[in-house]
Formats: sequence, structure tokens, C-alpha cells
Amino acid sequence: MRILFLIQRPQARGAELFACHLGEGLIQKGHEVSLITLFEGDFDLPFSGKIHHLKRNPSTRFFDFGAWKSIHEIIRSFNPDIVQAMGADTLKFMVFSQLVFGWKGKMIFYNGSLISRYIRSNSVRLFNQWLYKRIDGIVAVSKASKLDFENLFSFRFPHEVIPVGILKSDKFSLKDPFPNPVLVHIGGFTFEKNHPELLRVFSGVLAIKPDAKLLMIGEGPLRSQIQELAEQKGLSDSVSFLGAHSEPFSLVPKNAILVLPSKIEGMPAVIGEAFINRIPVVAYDVGAISELLKTNITGWLIPAGEPDTMVEAILDLTEMKTNDLSGILDAAEQFARENLDIKQVAAHYEEYYSKLLSDPSLR
Repeated sequence: MRILFLIQRPQARGAELFACHLGEGLIQKGHEVSLITLFEGDFDLPFSGKIHHLKRNPSTRFFDFGAWKSIHEIIRSFNPDIVQAMGADTLKFMVFSQLVFGWKGKMIFYNGSLISRYIRSNSVRLFNQWLYKRIDGIVAVSKASKLDFENLFSFRFPHEVIPVGILKSDKFSLKDPFPNPVLVHIGGFTFEKNHPELLRVFSGVLAIKPDAKLLMIGEGPLRSQIQELAEQKGLSDSVSFLGAHSEPFSLVPKNAILVLPSKIEGMPAVIGEAFINRIPVVAYDVGAISELLKTNITGWLIPAGEPDTMVEAILDLTEMKTNDLSGILDAAEQFARENLDIKQVAAHYEEYYSKLLSDPSLR
């Protein structure tokens, strides 16, 4: 098969990194895979196949004939069997390019979050419904993502649940332990990740553990705003902003705790990566996180919007006996290896694509 992924831009973000990892997994299975990036970015994507950088202007994303034409020309040259839009604006570009130029290929949408949280008016819902009616199938990253979509839109077509896949790198090892405790957040600086709540949680930990540190790994439009907030709260000496990194866990010490007080999530790959690297996870119960985290089994799941409860869980974790913590880390690592390995996930995608291509009764 020939498979083409559309992603927003070269950036260290969940959907973009997953497209690269999935692409590599499919290449290893003998398929041809290419990427299109719509907007400009300066991150070096970890992908060995062909990447087409369109470098379009996001302000014209609702009517960008030049981008639609470029996508058509790439598709005419590559002749993909599958064209998969990896969330956000990629769906619009894929659908409009196909409508205008009539190229062939099954159109798939990657549903990596809770779409209802981004639908803020009936007109937006109707526009998105119009887009979805023109595609051939959806891959949801979780049961929660699929249910959310189907509660919002009435039509039915092949809608497969395939979890996010993770790639265990052998290129690095975790850093030596820091003074306890050290909290880590890995993710883009966007409203979904809820960095103000993260700083509130960290302040609560710091009040009890004055030597605590917080490492923030990522980039995004809200980074400067969060840096200013950290300064206002007097946290500058305890918080480090490390930027985006192709191997973020290479910056993480062995005794770190991953903390995710997100507002919106699909199934964050960073949790699976923490599992594989034996880093304990404390996260809000949003999206599909409960499909990964089970309190005192694979991590600590906190009711959303309860920062004080999250602080208590983090403090309790820092006092856990080594044997008790090792048991949780063992269970988390086993879960990731059995369910989230990129080779297994790529095989599931391969099966889904083959079904769409071979069954004429499917859209």
C-alpha cells in the first residue's frame, strides 16, 4: 500500500510525532509512506520517508487554492491508496483538495481527541459534519474519542478504535536522579494542557517540599505567557523551560514524576512513553486517560479540576516504599508493551486500511 499522512506542521506534538512513528512502522512492514506538512515549523521530524513541506499561511486555511493544488500534485505523483488527515486543519485541506481536483484514494481522519470540546457553535458543528460526510473512515485513538464523535454526529461509517503507538528508543537513557521530588510535564504550550493548573499544583508541592523542581518540555503559543506566570508566582528558580526535543525523555531524570493536569486529551502517547521508561504518572481523568491509568495499579488518576487532590497524590507518591512503587511501574510497563507497541499498532492500521480497500460495501 501507499499511504500519505497530512499533518499541521513540523512540531513536537502528539499527532505529528505519532504520524512519524506510525509511518516508520508501516514502512517496516513494506508499505510506502509520505508526509505533507501544511504550515511552517522548525522541528526536525523523526521520519525517514519523503516529507513535502507546503509552508502555507494558516490565516488562509479556509480558502487556500494553492495548498489544495499542491496536495493534488503530490497525490497525482505518489498515487496513494490511503490519504489520512491527522487532526485539526488537515481535514479541511484534504477534503477541499479532493472536491476541487477529484483525486482518488480512501480518505481517513485521525480522531485523536474529544472533538465535541472544539465545537462551540451549531454553525461549526454543521461545517464539520459536512466535511466528515465526505470521508471514508475514521480511526479513533480511544473508546472515549469514538463515543464522543458518535454522540455529536449521526452518520455511521467504518470507525475503528486503534490506540496511540509508542516507539521505545535505544538512543538514550534517563538522566541520573535529581534531588527529590522532580515533576515533569511534556507537551505543547496550548490551553488544552492547562499549564496554569500545573503551576498551581507545583506551588502546592513546593510548599511542602521546598527543594522540588519542575521541568517543562515543549513549545507552543502560550510558552511566554506561562513563563511570565511562573515569574509572577515566584517560581522561576524552581521551574525550567527546556523547549521541544525529539527525545524528551532523554531530559528526564530517573526519579521524575510525570504530571498532566490537562483540560482535554485523547490518549496521550507521553503516558505510554512514561510507562516504558518506568516514570510514574499522575494525571487528571479527562478524555481516554482512564483507559491507560488505574489508580495504584498503573498510575494515579485524579478527578479533573482538583489540584489539591493532585498535590496530595504527588506527595504520597514521593513517600512510597520502593517495592510498592516498583509494582506499579512493572504493571504500567507491561501494559504499554502489550498494548501500545508501534509494531502492533501499525499492524492494526494495516488491517483497517486493507479492509477499507478490499470491501466495496464500505464508504
